[in-house]
Amino acid sequence: MLKQLNLKKLSYIIIFLSLIFGLYILSFVVINFSDYSGDQINDAYRIMATWDGKWPTLGSGPTAWSGLVGEFYLPPLYYYLVFPFTALTADLSAQAMPNALLTFLSIPLLILTSYKLLENVEHNQRLFLSALAGFWYICLFENIVMSTGHSIAGNPVSITFFLLCFVLLYTYQMEGKLSPNLELLSWMAYGLVLAILSNLHFSSLYVMPVVFIITVIFYISRNYREKRRWLLSGVAAFTAILAMTPYWIGEIGRNWVNTARIIAIVTKSSGGKEYSLSILSRFKAIFNGYFGLGQEVYFFGESSKSLIISIIFLGLVLVLGSLKFRGNRILLNVLFLIWSIFLLAYSSTDMEKTYNPTFYKLLIYLAPIVFTVCSLAYINFPKRVNQVLSGFIIACITLSIVINLNLHHNYINSRSGIPRVLSTHDIADSLRKLPEKSTLCQPNGNPRNLRNDEYIDRFVTKRDLKFVPNCQPGFYIIHAKYESLGNFKLKKDEKFPSELAKYQNTAQLVAETPLYYVYLLSGS
Repeated sequence: MLKQLNLKKLSYIIIFLSLIFGLYILSFVVINFSDYSGDQINDAYRIMATWDGKWPTLGSGPTAWSGLVGEFYLPPLYYYLVFPFTALTADLSAQAMPNALLTFLSIPLLILTSYKLLENVEHNQRLFLSALAGFWYICLFENIVMSTGHSIAGNPVSITFFLLCFVLLYTYQMEGKLSPNLELLSWMAYGLVLAILSNLHFSSLYVMPVVFIITVIFYISRNYREKRRWLLSGVAAFTAILAMTPYWIGEIGRNWVNTARIIAIVTKSSGGKEYSLSILSRFKAIFNGYFGLGQEVYFFGESSKSLIISIIFLGLVLVLGSLKFRGNRILLNVLFLIWSIFLLAYSSTDMEKTYNPTFYKLLIYLAPIVFTVCSLAYINFPKRVNQVLSGFIIACITLSIVINLNLHHNYINSRSGIPRVLSTHDIADSLRKLPEKSTLCQPNGNPRNLRNDEYIDRFVTKRDLKFVPNCQPGFYIIHAKYESLGNFKLKKDEKFPSELAKYQNTAQLVAETPLYYVYLLSGS
C-alpha cells in the first residue's frame, strides 16, 4: 500500500514538473525569440497583410516537390491561428506564441491519451506511465527547434497537438458513450481538426484525409443501416469543408490551379516514373521513417553509439509494445493507421532527392513514447526477464532525457544573459542605432537574411531603412559578436566580417554594445 501511495505521489510530482518545465522553456523561447528563416518571414508578411484587409487564401509553400507539377501551396488556416497573436506584438515571436501554447497543451493531452491507452493496468502504475510519457515528451529538444530555421515558429509544430485531438475524438466516438449533443459537437470538432491538420504541412495534407475517410467508413460499417452514423459522418465532412472557406474562395479566383497541382502530385507519386522506387528503397525509407527518430529526436546525435542504441531501443519497444499490448485497441489502431499510411507515403518519395527535415515526421513523432509506455505496462515474461527488459528501457529513457536536457541547457545559455546570440528584440535595438532612411547591407550577400531585418524595421522599428544584399561605401552593417554552433553552444565571432575584409581598415565603428557592432563602410 505504501509503495502504491508513493507511486501515486511520484506521478503527480512528475506531472507538475512536466507542466512547470514546459511553461518555463516555451516561455523562454518566445521571450528570447532568436531563430527564424526566410520561410517564416514569408509567413510573417502574409499574416501581417491581414491587418490591411488582405485575408490569406494560400498558406506556406511552395513545397520541395513543386518542380514536378508547378508550384503549389498549403491551404491557409495556419495563418488564421497565428493572426490573433499579432495583436499582442508585431515582433516575429508572434509566430512562436500559438505553437508554444499548443505544445504546452500537448503535455496534458498526451498524459490523457496515454492513460486512456493503458487500459487493464493498475491505476497507480497507469498514472505513473502516463505522467512519464508527458515528462519525456516535453524534454525532447526538437519540440522547440523542429521547424525551419531551428525555431518553434512554423506551421508544422502544432501537428502533435491536433493529432492527439484527432485520435482522442475518434476513440470517444467509437466507444459510443457520449450524449447526443456532445456526440454531434465531437463530430464537428473531428472535421475541424481534420481541416487544421491538412493545413499544417504537406505530409499531413496527404495523409490525414485518407485516414479520415477510412475511419468514417469503419464507423459507418459497424451499423450501416443506422442513419445517425451517416448523418454524423456527413457533419464532420461538412465542417472540414466549411472550415476551408478562405481557401475555396481563393481557388475559385485562381481557377483551382493549386488544387489541381496537389491532385497531380498525388497522382504522380502513386504511379509516376519519378517515384518508381525499388522495394529496397521503400523499405529503407520506412525503416528511416521510424528508426531515424532515434538520432534525430530521442538520442540526438550522429555518432555510431547513438545509431546503435536508437535501433536497439526503438526496435525493442516496437516489438514489445505491439505484441504485448492489452489496452485500448481502438486508440492504438487509429495510431497504427496514421503511422502506416504516413510511412507508406513517406516511402514513395526518393529521400536522396528532396529536403527531409525532422518535422516531416511529426505524424509519427510520438510513436516511440507510445510503444515505450505500452512495453512497460504489459510485458509479462518471467520476473527476471521483466526486470532486465524494464531496467534497460528505463535506462534508455533516462539517457534520452539527459541528452535532450543538455541541449536545452546549451540553448538557454546561448540565448540568455550576456554574451548571447541576437534575439529579435536585439535586432530591433540595433536598427534603432542607424539613421532614418539609411541603407543596411548583408555581409555575405544573402538577401533572405536581410528580409528578417526588413520585416523588423517595417513593423517594429519603423525607421524607413533600405536593405540591399551587396555592400558598398556609405552603407551600414550590423555584425553580431556571437553565433550559435550546431549543438547550440555559443561561439565568439570575429570583430569584423571576413567577407568585407577590404573595408576593415576604413570602416567607421558607429556603435558597439556587448552583443553587436554597427559599422559605416567607407572606401578610403
